[in-house]
Amino acid sequence: MIIREARIEDAQALLKHAKKVYGEGRNLLTAPEEFKVTLEQEVQWLQDNMDKGHLILVAEQDSTIVGMLNATKGSRKRVNHICMFGISIQDEFCNNGLGSKMIHRMLDWAKEDEDIEKVCLEVFAHNERAIHVYEKLGFKVEGRKERHVKFEDGTYSDELIMGQFV
Repeated sequence: MIIREARIEDAQALLKHAKKVYGEGRNLLTAPEEFKVTLEQEVQWLQDNMDKGHLILVAEQDSTIVGMLNATKGSRKRVNHICMFGISIQDEFCNNGLGSKMIHRMLDWAKEDEDIEKVCLEVFAHNERAIHVYEKLGFKVEGRKERHVKFEDGTYSDELIMGQFV
């Protein structure tokens, strides 16, 4: 398994990864049918994030992207000390430490950035596997948005806000 920074030429593989993970469960905000990003839009998103100094990591297994983490630094003066991140890993590659490795790499990047003081994330309250990983890595629950997400079957999930000072 290789973890590296994304490149523009990863755009097509990142789209394939996104389509796969959006269809695998109920742990991501985007519903599978909502994901309609074009190759051109993905290339532009990658370029914009790279230009702003954000971090995009990919995890590759046999030259196939199976995981992605993106960390975005605050864009306004009063929150430029904060970094938000999201992570997605294909189901078959979960439970082997990949998420922890990607987050460790992101935390190292955040610690090296002179502006970042805190790393934050949001996670569905039912995603116990992810919450366990985040807590193991030092993140603490800072808040809860009740019934924040409503699924297609009418059920709800709270969303937890978690953070860690670096």
